[in-house]
Amino acid sequence: QDETSTCGDIEELRSKFQQALNHPEIIGLVVSTRSDYINDEVIELLKSFAVPVTIELGLQSIHDKSLELLNRGHDFAGVDAAIELCGKAGLEVGVHLIMGIPGENFEEMKQTIEYVSSNKYIKQVKFHNLVVYKGTKLAKIIQETGWDIFSIGEYIPILAELLAYLRNDIVVARLFTSNIRKTQIAVGNYDGNKTKWMAQLRNYLNEHNIDQGCKITK
Repeated sequence: QDETSTCGDIEELRSKFQQALNHPEIIGLVVSTRSDYINDEVIELLKSFAVPVTIELGLQSIHDKSLELLNRGHDFAGVDAAIELCGKAGLEVGVHLIMGIPGENFEEMKQTIEYVSSNKYIKQVKFHNLVVYKGTKLAKIIQETGWDIFSIGEYIPILAELLAYLRNDIVVARLFTSNIRKTQIAVGNYDGNKTKWMAQLRNYLNEHNIDQGCKITK
């Protein structure tokens, strides 16, 4: 898997991570990977560095139907097991989530957020709005089925409402998909930019008196 940063020979990984840590301005590691490239050997390697280590895993959704649609190549149970393995080892755990997967309704997205909130090992989350690019299998599926993709205007209020169910000590490290290549988008409307989108989100949260975690039942 390209850009999976725990895939490969363990000694090669050790060398690359150590090269980064040898730089005088580097004080820790953030390692982004897939759940199926987490194992005891990788965990022991990451634990061996005397610096803070955060491991980010692509959870995306707790619903296997969505993971299958996205051709993730793993199921929810595998991600859950990897999160527990990393958490028990003392690594800081972050997860990536995709909101607006075709076929998921608000309740199903909320169930993913509630899982994240209930998992004691998850300390950080990065939200992504679904972006579908030309020439992909997902683009073909959506064009054949006629499924709608959230515009930014539709995504923002849904994200705001979901944040109300996210445990308030979890760090939200991202709210929108990074570096959207607008000329290559197959479907959807992404007018504006992140500065504008953040302002819209902030306004919605304020207008509806929403704080992170405010709807979690104690």
